[in-house]
Amino acid sequence: MQRKVLTVATALLLSASAPSLAQSSNEGSSGQAIGTNAMDTDKAPMPAPQNVKTAENFVPMAAVSNSFEIETSNLALTKSQDEDVRGFAQTMADDHSTAAMKMKQAVQESETGLAVPTGLDARHQELLNQLSAADDSEFDAMYVTIQRQAHEEAVALFTAYSQNGEEGPIRIFAANTLPTLEKHLSMVKDMK
Repeated sequence: MQRKVLTVATALLLSASAPSLAQSSNEGSSGQAIGTNAMDTDKAPMPAPQNVKTAENFVPMAAVSNSFEIETSNLALTKSQDEDVRGFAQTMADDHSTAAMKMKQAVQESETGLAVPTGLDARHQELLNQLSAADDSEFDAMYVTIQRQAHEEAVALFTAYSQNGEEGPIRIFAANTLPTLEKHLSMVKDMK
């Protein structure tokens, strides 16, 4: 794939609006449902992905990550004309849709009382808006950059929870999903 260079303005905008997941936030307390809208998770600070140890923190972060991967990839399927980008986007949409279903099942089996948020938090919505507004000459490069960052964060999150998270179905889900995320990260790194 021939990668087009992001303009300086686009790169600055992207980096300025994409702080680490440590800036994401969560509402809810132990054993309570978080809510069905990910925008509800924008209330209180969350730990950095590598420090996540509770289902209460992991579930909303993982759900937003999955939703973001699906929505940006569906956008790429409609906007990109590059076969490599479209192929990667289809894989992302398929794999993350499967992961979302498996996470809902794991949360139900965990009997924690948590709900799996839907949609995006404010940070990820802003990134999606920027990607949607990108002109055709910048779209593919921006999509690849966003996917690389998102997968680096997801790998950190799923690694931390699969190693240090609370025992049970959600931790098993994280451990089982991690190899797919690592594969995605490897794929996106090869898309230079």
